[in-house]
Parts: sequence; C-alpha cells; structure tokens
Amino acid sequence: MPNRRNAMPSQNVVNTMAKAGKILHVGIATARPLKHVAHILKHLNLSGYSIINGGAQIIDTKSEKILWEQPIEKQDIQKVSVILQKYVKAPFYINDGTHDFIIPKDALPQKALQMYVSNKLTNIHADRLVEKLSHISTIAAHKVPSWDIGYFDVLISHTLATKQHGIFEIAKLLGIETHDMIGVGEGYNDFPLLMACGLKVAMGNAVPELKEIADYVAPPVEKDGVVDIINKFIL
Repeated sequence: MPNRRNAMPSQNVVNTMAKAGKILHVGIATARPLKHVAHILKHLNLSGYSIINGGAQIIDTKSEKILWEQPIEKQDIQKVSVILQKYVKAPFYINDGTHDFIIPKDALPQKALQMYVSNKLTNIHADRLVEKLSHISTIAAHKVPSWDIGYFDVLISHTLATKQHGIFEIAKLLGIETHDMIGVGEGYNDFPLLMACGLKVAMGNAVPELKEIADYVAPPVEKDGVVDIINKFIL
C-alpha cells in the first residue's frame, strides 16, 4: 500500500491476491496492531495466517484469533521508557494488543507487544535512538519511514518478536520450510522478513539497503508492484 494515512490496496492488488490465494497461502506482515489493520485484512479477504505488531503476534487472518505472541519483558518496558523519555522530547506509545497507551500521559501497562515513537524523527535522530536501544539485549528496534515524508518512526519489540520470528512460526503452522516462502518488503523493518524467506523481493520504492539484499526488485507500490510479483512468480 502507499505509505500514507488511510491508504488501501488497489482493486488490482486485491483481485490478483485472490487469484494467488487459490494456489498458495497469502498473508501479510505488518508493524500495525490488529485494530489498525483489521479493515485492510477484511478488504483483502485473506485466510490463513498473518504477522502483526511487527512480529509480536501471529493471527488467524479470518477469525482474528491470536495464535502466538511474544511481549516485551516487563523489566524492559521500564528500561525502554527511561531511554525514550530522555532522548525523545515528545510522547511515545505502547500497544498491548488491544489499546494504545500514550506515555508519559498514561501509566505504563502491564503488557507491551510493541512500543513506538512517531513524532517526526530525522534520519540521524532515529539512528541514534536505535543505537541507544540496542544496548538492551532483549530488545529489537527498527526505524521505518513515517507517513510524514522525510521523517522516521522507531518501532520497538522483543528480540524474538520480529517479522523473521513471525515467519518461523507461520512456517511451523503451515508445515513448510521457510525457503519455500516469498518475502516482499520495502522498509528497514523488512530486513528480518526477507532474510527468513527463500525468495527475497524488494518493492521499487523500498529503501536502498533492502534492494541490495533482494533477489528481485519489483515495480513500486504506485504501479502495483505486488501484482507484478504474483504474475511473475506464482501465476
């Protein structure tokens, strides 16, 4: 989808994914929590399994039932909060799978599947924040392009809750090997996804570093690159 608020897949993408779904499993891997992606899943009419919350949860796409999850360690919620309050001069957010908490306005929740900073970070500021968080051994932090062009967000999860680990869990559920999977991505947090899959595909609008590790670079999202991928490698 285009990287903007309220964006939806084009009808061409929806129709082509439906054709692919008759041949193999099609799922999504997204940083968004369920409440921010449920309408997209319904629009795509997918069945099977999907990765949400950046890899912290696996869901049955049709029923939205949570099949697997890996929260951030309780002690790490506090550690990350201290770093964010020191280096980010704005509120940050925690998602517990149901609600978004705004910190420091709200109290720290007991469970955190993902913590994120979304307040127009520059590339340098985002890199510095990721570096500070990297000192917590059980934390994974990724920068992603913001909906505000030229800025970045930072997503934080447990080290065992990346899209790569989501791929491992889905492979178990499907009873297949990860090298039989096609991974498609465009952002920095898609590195773990592509590294877990047998065929690595970067969108034409992907960050340059992701294109460097890709086996194939598809047309950009504005030209329905996913349709090209499905037609080329599946249909």
